[in-house]
Amino acid sequence: MGDALGDVDWSRLEHNYGDAADVPGLLRGCASPNVKTASDSLSDLSNKLFHQGGWVCSAASAALPGLVDLAGDPAVHGRHEVVELISWLAGEAVEVSERFVDAGWRPALDRVRSRLLALLDDADPAVRRAATSLAADGIRHPESIAMLRRRWAVETDRTIRIDLVGALGVVFAWSQDGALGECLRALVTDDDPLTGLAAVHALAVSDPAVATDKVGLLISGVLNAETEQYQASEWVGPSPAALVHKTGSLLLGDPVAATAFARGVARSGDAAKRVAALRHVQQVLSLWRTTTEELLPLLAAHLDDESPEARYQAAALLACLGERGAPYAEQLIARTTDHSARESRSATTVGDAAVWALARQQHPGCVPGLVKRLSGSSLGFSRAGSYYDRTIPALEQPAIGDVLIPLRGHIDALLDAVIARLIKARRDAVLALNLCQVIAAWGPSAAAALPVLIRFLDDIEFWQHVNRERLNGTPLYYPVFLQRKAERCAAVIKAMANADPGGILFHCGAGRDRTGVIALLLLTLADVEPQAIAADYALSAEALRALFAAMGTVDQEPLIQAVLADRGTTVEEAVMATLEGFDGEQYLRTAGVTSSELHNVRSRLANLHPH
Repeated sequence: MGDALGDVDWSRLEHNYGDAADVPGLLRGCASPNVKTASDSLSDLSNKLFHQGGWVCSAASAALPGLVDLAGDPAVHGRHEVVELISWLAGEAVEVSERFVDAGWRPALDRVRSRLLALLDDADPAVRRAATSLAADGIRHPESIAMLRRRWAVETDRTIRIDLVGALGVVFAWSQDGALGECLRALVTDDDPLTGLAAVHALAVSDPAVATDKVGLLISGVLNAETEQYQASEWVGPSPAALVHKTGSLLLGDPVAATAFARGVARSGDAAKRVAALRHVQQVLSLWRTTTEELLPLLAAHLDDESPEARYQAAALLACLGERGAPYAEQLIARTTDHSARESRSATTVGDAAVWALARQQHPGCVPGLVKRLSGSSLGFSRAGSYYDRTIPALEQPAIGDVLIPLRGHIDALLDAVIARLIKARRDAVLALNLCQVIAAWGPSAAAALPVLIRFLDDIEFWQHVNRERLNGTPLYYPVFLQRKAERCAAVIKAMANADPGGILFHCGAGRDRTGVIALLLLTLADVEPQAIAADYALSAEALRALFAAMGTVDQEPLIQAVLADRGTTVEEAVMATLEGFDGEQYLRTAGVTSSELHNVRSRLANLHPH
């Protein structure tokens, strides 16, 4: 590999991050006897040659012989990952427009084709699996057909045989080889359920109608397949849910077939498959915007599933169906106190979804649950809306505002809890806005909330004053902010005082105004001279120039200088005027910062410069 690498002028080639002079070193690193060095080098090389795809760079063409050397050397660590990288590149060359493929790629691939196809006979099963995918999709040549069929005849590893079935389907799609098609059709009735399932998938690559004609076989294959032993498979995927999703996607074009598949798989004894079946129901509903009578009893039945995630999915899908779920209101009411958390990083519970479903029906049974959530620590709903494309199988709680606004018939029972939550949300602008929108939508019936709303107007008046007087972006902003927002300034200092050991990042939109106020307070606590604080602030002008350029916006500095000139002052003078007679420690004490918190902040500042 070394001689070949030296024959290339790598600096004239490019990869995703610039010139490719570093590629030879990374290729050599991949051959290192040290596992970590080899792994890190391959990871870096993959990122530079492939990254997220979209093109095949000139460095990839030049690196291909070296990659093939690595893939064929039994002493190299992670050889199957090297083959996977080659497969990604070769697959991308097939998928993207010709103008995005380096002119040297196809000749380079032709030169190493026989060596790559020979990897189908490698002693390492992981290498054979990766080579199967490469041969099927990345090397579209008659030799690939012959080699894959020969491998099918001799392969004994069950996992690789399943992957070979999928690979033969990909090859049949681009080759339309008659003998290959006959082979796949014969495998549909194989004694092994997973082989038959894989054969249907393989045929569906070129003829999607095959799947809708074989719904019963697909259900049987998914229910009976022993997926655990196939987790290493490129085709089956890492979990039973992956197999359900992959198979269900074949049927999404036919709502009747898709519904039948969901009903069949939902009776599985495997909780993961049942949950996956309900996620398939979500995709059907999202795609077709309608439901069949068979789906409602299916969802209701899973309200009592032993799996919390299945119960959540069932309740949430009934919520999506709104009044269509009304026959199951009593079951949902029983679930409003189900505190089991769903299988996600959020703290969302089954009960949250049940409350949502009842709210969508405008059923009074939702009221106690909503009042409890508005009054408690866990809201149970998003603070703001999250919206997903219908092709994304995400099922999340909606914004609290979206749930509450339609419940005008229950205002009397909900208003006090909404007002109480709005008061607590004063420092949570997103949630406060959501709740304000609820009150606005409820209209005169929510008049009792007016005293709370008026408090929020104080902020509006402040910012109107700042903008009217052209204070934003200038240090003229500091005195009025310090006067009106002492509580907020204190909250930041308190958070710093009580933070875990280590660095603290504090910032705002651009890093000059609100960030500058906090920096000023910190510097006064550190007994920094006013002139030095003013000089520190002046650094913002140069630092922000690059930010404005990156954002494609006009540099604000000339405007700021013009405002200051109109007032007969400069940046430094305005900062000095703010600091004149200003006692930062007393200001923060008055705003609620304790002596111990001031000590903690000062200690952190002192540790920055121990000398």
